[in-house]
Amino acid sequence: MSGAAALRNGPALDLAAGLARVMDDRALFLRVLERFAGDYRYPAARLHAALGEGDTALAQRIAHTLKGAAGMIEAARLRQLALEVELALKAGSPPPPALVTALDDELARVLAEVDVLLAAPDAPVAAQAAGLDDLARLRAMLDIGDGRALELAIQLRPRLLASLGVERVAIFDAAVWRFDFEGALALLEQADSG
Repeated sequence: MSGAAALRNGPALDLAAGLARVMDDRALFLRVLERFAGDYRYPAARLHAALGEGDTALAQRIAHTLKGAAGMIEAARLRQLALEVELALKAGSPPPPALVTALDDELARVLAEVDVLLAAPDAPVAAQAAGLDDLARLRAMLDIGDGRALELAIQLRPRLLASLGVERVAIFDAAVWRFDFEGALALLEQADSG
């Protein structure tokens, strides 16, 4: 697996590095994540608006700020994508639409992980990191036809949106609601291999 694929398929946040960045001050790290979640929930919409209006200076500033914030929380792939958008804008050309889409998708993935961490602030970070593997639990439940997969799929919807995208999540949702667990599992496996 290439380095880029590992970043895309692995966790969006490097929790150990994030904690090390704040000298293992867990409360501070959670405050940093909370600030990120509050400040960067909607930059993709602002970036799209700036690009649509031809305001490259504003778009470049948004990408630059997001790059720095992603670095602070150790979201390596998000930081790299924001850097690529920033560099394209600095070069005087609009970033390729596929790059902006990848940035949007990765930001959603990062926010989903941040939300998981903030939802249980007293849980040990290792337990929270294990909780990020709930997609593996969902796959196992779908594989054995466990009806509780529906409830877990609802809880994991933000992460599913981040990893599958809106169109595939709509297909996934329809499959799960029809109890077509094999079809839903196939969609998750396609996303993993894609």
